[in-house]
Amino acid sequence: MILNDIVEVIYAPAKAFKKIIANPKYLGAVIILLLFMAFSIGYEYAQFNQTYTENTSPTIDKLSQYTNATLWSANPGAAVNNNYVDYYNYSVYVASLGYAATDPHAYYNIFSNYTNDVGPSSLEFDSINANSISANISNTLIADCASGGFENLSMALKLVAPQSAPQSATVTLYFGQSNSYSYDLTSTLSNPSEINLWQNINLPIGPSAQGWTATGTPSWGNVTTLKLDFTYPTSSNITLRVGALFFHAQYQTPIQYNSTGLLLQFLQLFALQFILGWFIVTGIIYIFFKGLKVEGVTWKPILIGMGFAMFVMVIRELVNLVAALTLPPLYYPFDVSLGVRFDSFGTVYFPPEAASALSASSQTAVNNLASLTSGFRFVVSAMFFVSYVWLGGLCTIVIGTLKPEFSWTKRVIISAVSVAVTVLLLLLLLGVV
Repeated sequence: MILNDIVEVIYAPAKAFKKIIANPKYLGAVIILLLFMAFSIGYEYAQFNQTYTENTSPTIDKLSQYTNATLWSANPGAAVNNNYVDYYNYSVYVASLGYAATDPHAYYNIFSNYTNDVGPSSLEFDSINANSISANISNTLIADCASGGFENLSMALKLVAPQSAPQSATVTLYFGQSNSYSYDLTSTLSNPSEINLWQNINLPIGPSAQGWTATGTPSWGNVTTLKLDFTYPTSSNITLRVGALFFHAQYQTPIQYNSTGLLLQFLQLFALQFILGWFIVTGIIYIFFKGLKVEGVTWKPILIGMGFAMFVMVIRELVNLVAALTLPPLYYPFDVSLGVRFDSFGTVYFPPEAASALSASSQTAVNNLASLTSGFRFVVSAMFFVSYVWLGGLCTIVIGTLKPEFSWTKRVIISAVSVAVTVLLLLLLLGVV
């Protein structure tokens, strides 16, 4: 009978609410709560199962680690320091800071070295009256470049002195003591007009990467040492700066690396969303009845009636789940994923007003993601409006069942105010509706 009453709320609400209010049972509302949570969690899992975020090494919260001078060694006569005047500046929107995308405090220079709070810096190599310089970082690298691992090595280089391009430039990745892959950067750095400018270098790595020369018998796996070598035609003072040195292009979904955490988060969020919404709308109707001095109406029939009315939210989440299942794979670059946030309907998005701070390639990625998710977000947004208008209609019927002498105008006003206040309070208390 309870299941029949739940379904009847959809196609014959007046008849259903007469029976429900005449014999109010908590079980039906509890079943609706459980269904809501199940479909809501399914909706979010379906969405996150198609949401791929880019991993980095160092991890995204420590991207300046590989440009910390204390971790580097150089050839005799060369010096390694951090330069706090000239550094690679790339500030992006970070949602976890809690500011709006229009607030400058929401932007963070993700490649800067803030060790000891001395400010951002770049890595600098200097050598006096020399024709070559080499430096390496070991022991702190955690970069698996085998199949399924990182697929790109990126860095920003600035050739400061001499005012000519190097005769040769090489980056070498060691896998153990003597096995390595080397990549020739000479042609990349050959343009004299780019001296004293930051140059972004992105190298493919891994088993399918081209352009690497093997020494010994290397096998793409954990990198143990990264070495940079530069040679010039004649002796001179050499100054080179490095920023934004990191491994990336390994994508995972939140389901793959934090499924339990997400489940606990969603259980709490959606239980609170339903229960708060249910009790708030019930409480406002009850206050109206008391204020209008309605006799004979108690709390329980209103609560159970509105609990059954909340079945429209179950239908909403079911439609959202179906829409989420149509999503294609969505790939968020590391600098975009930092700015990803939830909207009030539980969809993941990147604030468009923050896109202008991103690199050209990441701006393209944001535009593509917006295009791929536009249909999905439209359905979810539309279901928000449909569900709450529908809930308002059912609320009107519940009020009329409890107090049939109320005019339709009075019923609609009480219903509209109750639902509107509920939505506002949910936004204020939880941020989701």
